[in-house]
Amino acid sequence: MLALILVVACLFVATPECNAFVPNARMPSMTKYTLRQQRIQNSVDALFASGNDSRGKLPPAIVAAIRNGERIQQSLPPQEQPILPPPPRLQTNKKPKRVKAAAASKRNMLKFALPALGIFLCNPLLSNIDNAFVGKTTGTMGLAALSPATICTDQMLYMFSFLGRATTGLVSRSYDYDEATKQGNTTAAREAASAPLSVALLAGFVVTGFYAKYTSSMLSLLKVEPTLRGPAASYIHWRGAIAWAAMAQNVMLNILLATRDAITPLKIVALAALVNVIGDATCCAWPFRMGCGGAAAATAFATLFSSAFMMRSLWRKNVLPSLKLPTRQEIMSLLEFTGPLVAITVTRLLGTINMQRAASRLGVQQLAAYQMSINVMFLFMLFGEPLSQLSQTQLPALVDSLQPKGRLIRDTLKSILILAIGAAVTVGGVAALTLGLGTGMFSSDIGVQSLAKHCAPSLFCAVATGIFTGKQAKRLGSHNLSYFDEQTVLPFLGAMLIP
Repeated sequence: MLALILVVACLFVATPECNAFVPNARMPSMTKYTLRQQRIQNSVDALFASGNDSRGKLPPAIVAAIRNGERIQQSLPPQEQPILPPPPRLQTNKKPKRVKAAAASKRNMLKFALPALGIFLCNPLLSNIDNAFVGKTTGTMGLAALSPATICTDQMLYMFSFLGRATTGLVSRSYDYDEATKQGNTTAAREAASAPLSVALLAGFVVTGFYAKYTSSMLSLLKVEPTLRGPAASYIHWRGAIAWAAMAQNVMLNILLATRDAITPLKIVALAALVNVIGDATCCAWPFRMGCGGAAAATAFATLFSSAFMMRSLWRKNVLPSLKLPTRQEIMSLLEFTGPLVAITVTRLLGTINMQRAASRLGVQQLAAYQMSINVMFLFMLFGEPLSQLSQTQLPALVDSLQPKGRLIRDTLKSILILAIGAAVTVGGVAALTLGLGTGMFSSDIGVQSLAKHCAPSLFCAVATGIFTGKQAKRLGSHNLSYFDEQTVLPFLGAMLIP
């Protein structure tokens, strides 16, 4: 078959129509050597085009003839050398560009996720630092008092977390980040962020007034022991006084993340954490020794500090929104994020309250161990938050695109799933080790330490499951909120059934 193809090709090339296969060839000036070499080359090209052979598998005679023709051609003057087309490229099944693109996508995700992880871990990390200072300076009573106090502050403020998520979705769509220029539409981003920031400040001032008037009523509703109400109320009053700044800080943080800037807020939050630690040392340990109130005062000052720096960063990036009364359309845009998320947060709040009340009925030591365990769980559960931010910052532009990008969406979701599996196992193990080996950092009471260590296996299961089954990020990213996340709600519904 190979010989037959060569003979047919050589006879065909010998005809005058061979000019069609040799562009710009100067046939009248060709020698017999160049004609012979051209015939052989065209025959070889025909084999390549048919896919039946490759140059490495040609008979030795053909290879020798090609090399002989090449030597003869190199010895000819330039005007007698034919202009031959390049040999065709062999088709392969490899897709290096797609592999490189997928690898680059994972690297870009990690570059965003790791700084974002530091940002979201900062507040719960500071809560655990508060636990450590209070537990070491005031003992088991102070650590137990933080349990109802943090429910009335952190968990209550978590009910407004939909503002941060709404900010990420709205601003990322309006900013329309361009990977090529590394820039976006700052004017549209400012307009989109104006409503969430204005609503956050208004709601924050209302919450501050609520804390000032109804703190005692909340502690009575939680059935807190009278010996714990004084330290708990002091903590709530300090944190409640700056609730407006905390809610505005959450919105400003998400504005920066929506513009694909995770480094600037990470630096600000890290600096605020340092300020908080110094404040805890001076207000709780020496010289003031204020106990629970000192820990709250240090957190309040750090919140004001970080809010001021975030506002300065937004102004420098030209995305600082102006304050105004939101229009009806803007309120409806925020309400799209409100319904399911508020249902989830209210269920979580009620479940947490019921768990705290059940622990308080067991005794002061049990309540202190519960406070230590639940704060460690909330700390490590937030390791899944950067995955949520990845979905919310990358998926909206892909979903809203006029051109179909189904493959790119699937690749993005696959990368997030791979990161979620690794994070679930790793973070769950670290959380269990923290509670099993690090209880001495939070309390000097041997009884409290022993009770907390028995919770380590349960903590691993809770953290790993919570990170892996966190599905709301992908649905938020696709702007599909017509759901009720059973993975998030059912555990806290079960906690509400605790007798």
